[in-house]
Amino acid sequence: MFVAFLKRAPFLRLILSLSAGISVQLYMPFNPLIVFTAAGLLGVTLFVFQKLPFRFRFQYDWLRGIVLQLLIVCSGSLLVYQSDIRRSSSYFDTLLRPTDLLIATVGEPIQQKARSYKTVVNVRHIIRDNRSIRASGRLLVYLSKDSAAGTLQEGDRLLIPSQTTPVQHSGNPGAFDYRRYCSNQQIYRQAFLRSGGWRRLPGKEENPILQVIFQCRQYCLHTLQQYIGGREAGLAAALLIGYRYDLDREMVQDYTNTGIVHIIAISGMHLALIYGGLLWILCWWPKHRFSEGLKGCLIILLLWAFTLLTGGAASVLRATVMFTFITVGKFMLDRYTNIYNTLAASAFLLLCYEPRLLMDVGFQLSYLAVLSIVICYRHTYYLFQSSRRWLDKLWDMTALTLAAQVLTLPVCLYYFHQFPVFFLPANMLTVPLSTIVLYGEILLLIVGGVPVLANGTGYALQILMQWMNRVVSRIGHLPGALITDINMHPLGMICLYSCIAGLLIWWLHQWRQGLLVALTGLALWSISLMLSHINEQYQHKMVVYNIPGHTCVEVIQKHQVATAGDRDVMRSDSLYNRYLRPAHVLYGIKQQLNIDSGISGPAFAGLQILSLGQKRLVIVDSALPRIMPQKKFRTDYLLLSHNPQVDIRQLEQMFDVGCYIFDASSRLRNIQQWKSDCYMLTLRFFSVPDQGAYVVNF
Repeated sequence: MFVAFLKRAPFLRLILSLSAGISVQLYMPFNPLIVFTAAGLLGVTLFVFQKLPFRFRFQYDWLRGIVLQLLIVCSGSLLVYQSDIRRSSSYFDTLLRPTDLLIATVGEPIQQKARSYKTVVNVRHIIRDNRSIRASGRLLVYLSKDSAAGTLQEGDRLLIPSQTTPVQHSGNPGAFDYRRYCSNQQIYRQAFLRSGGWRRLPGKEENPILQVIFQCRQYCLHTLQQYIGGREAGLAAALLIGYRYDLDREMVQDYTNTGIVHIIAISGMHLALIYGGLLWILCWWPKHRFSEGLKGCLIILLLWAFTLLTGGAASVLRATVMFTFITVGKFMLDRYTNIYNTLAASAFLLLCYEPRLLMDVGFQLSYLAVLSIVICYRHTYYLFQSSRRWLDKLWDMTALTLAAQVLTLPVCLYYFHQFPVFFLPANMLTVPLSTIVLYGEILLLIVGGVPVLANGTGYALQILMQWMNRVVSRIGHLPGALITDINMHPLGMICLYSCIAGLLIWWLHQWRQGLLVALTGLALWSISLMLSHINEQYQHKMVVYNIPGHTCVEVIQKHQVATAGDRDVMRSDSLYNRYLRPAHVLYGIKQQLNIDSGISGPAFAGLQILSLGQKRLVIVDSALPRIMPQKKFRTDYLLLSHNPQVDIRQLEQMFDVGCYIFDASSRLRNIQQWKSDCYMLTLRFFSVPDQGAYVVNF
């Protein structure tokens, strides 16, 4: 049965092998020469195999299949290597000289941060000695807040200096790895531009297709803002074209807490609604000789136009490729394909185009949700049937919502560490409302040139979205609405998937061994949790966090933590949730203690000395005492914070230091001077802003 299923869906085998090759190259990169050699040997093996007698080939055909799968694994690895922009001869960072200038175009809307504006630019040319050198690559840019930076738009051309730095990762335990996130989007460098340090050039992006897309997007945003307005206009833009830059933060948090953030993140659901609307409209098209082919071409054209308008998110690309295959089969080939094969084929094509999509959370959740619905929806729906139409529709929505959660749950727990308890009623209420809103927005864009109709439509949409937001907010603030701080390790996620797979096999195919698979997965998960708890019982760590402008040191012993440094880090919910809470979840922290500290005589007045088991940490955050000690004070770590006016040579006269630590509360120029002094004196040091949080076991 399983072999017959694979024959009907050959792309399933291909996508598994391709994904394995991509994963290996991303996490354990091999030299391309080794991969090329392996691929060549596999190709020679296939050639020799074809020359063998037919009887031998028939008997050992399984060997040919293994060689083919390994060849696809090698192809996946080579795709990752070949698609890396840093390998390109025109990549800007490999061509730059210190005196060069860059011409770049703004590729994303300007995002307002606490102390700057943020955007991503596409480098087009390098200016060197009045010459223009064509270049490529994406650059993360932060601009000082001023009136000029705030008016930048997509497509604007900028002249900027060539001084860039690698994209940084905070390195804080359990924190989101922003550097890996950027690398998956082929962004490896960043630049900080002060006021007056850059210039806007006349003209816009020269690509006519991008200009049309930008104009269409601006029309959508202007129409929604004009006739809907307020925070609802930002929600409307996110629902329609995936423009999330004007969303209210509290609103996003409410939708996240109720498990319906997929509604405001443009996804396959939105494209399915548009596809259904197109089918309904085109069903009135009179039939003639070429009508079906023209319908298919028009649907495909409109779907891809919408995809470009939304920016080509991974989930939208998946849905567009899938619906393209379905449309071609239905309208042009007059045949229906295997849904599993269509799903795998769309993933295969997208990964061939951009292999790093495999690591995109939206890409993973999108495919898992569709696969989960395909596997579980029909069987869940048949568990209960009613002759009453309204009850049948209600159960149909319930079955669809529950089916979508089956395969997405482990990934959601792994990435987001929380579970929305009331996701079912939230989806039941908001999905129909968001469907009405989406169709209403399309109608609003059509009648935007008729103010009377546009005002009425916009007012109705605003009232509907206000009511939807109130419902979501109330559900999200119910007692026990959100289970947080779920620490799901990769091994636990794999074990949970094995449990789900075993139960599904037992339920759908009546295979009793599926229960054994599920129980085995549950046992392994329990063992992994037990080992994790044992490890937490014996952990002794010191963490110097990477928090810009702040000092925070934590001493972790078993399930207890003691914190030293700036008090506002613990008092501020935003700082705690962003920097400390992920580490506390990762290490299983349950109790806060007072840290042991003390002052060792007048020679060390004003210095905080922390005991770390058999080790010591000295925190220097001000000028050193004038009284010199008679004997050097031995300390394993010395932390310089908040720009103390000290010299490394002076510290060497007072302390016998194992390692100097410079945290993110000091200015970069001071840290650079301390690093230079340590290099001169051959001293060990660790720079938290450059290298990430300092974590040590003691």
